[in-house]
Amino acid sequence: MTCLHLPPVPASVEAARRWASTLLPIDVRDSVVLIVSELVTNAVAADAAAGAQDDIEVELVVDPSGHVALAVTDASDLPLPDVPVAVPADEVGGRGLLLVDAIASAHGWAPRACGGKCVWALVRRPLSAQRWAVSSPEGLECADA
Repeated sequence: MTCLHLPPVPASVEAARRWASTLLPIDVRDSVVLIVSELVTNAVAADAAAGAQDDIEVELVVDPSGHVALAVTDASDLPLPDVPVAVPADEVGGRGLLLVDAIASAHGWAPRACGGKCVWALVRRPLSAQRWAVSSPEGLECADA
């Protein structure tokens, strides 16, 4: 498991994408990086709306059996909709959770005891993929909570 702490600013979305892409096997990389982008974008917006200054935490677990788990925290206590909402074609945004719903094997959210929430997604690796190993880059270990 590796963690990344980022300030709640728009530039953190690109930083999270670059970080995640170095940790993922090629056959799930694009899918997971897209989900990272969507969830971190939502976390930045949620923190801005809540007036929070605390870092967003992005956790990534790559399981050699073929699963990738992702969790992103934000400061907002507002729940996510149970079902992603359809967005009119002329709207500029609002499709992030629809993309996550279409790509992830499972996803959801949970409130955090310290406030805010954790949004998570699970992506299963294709059965035909070859075995791989992933190591954590130096300096990206998660601190005990």
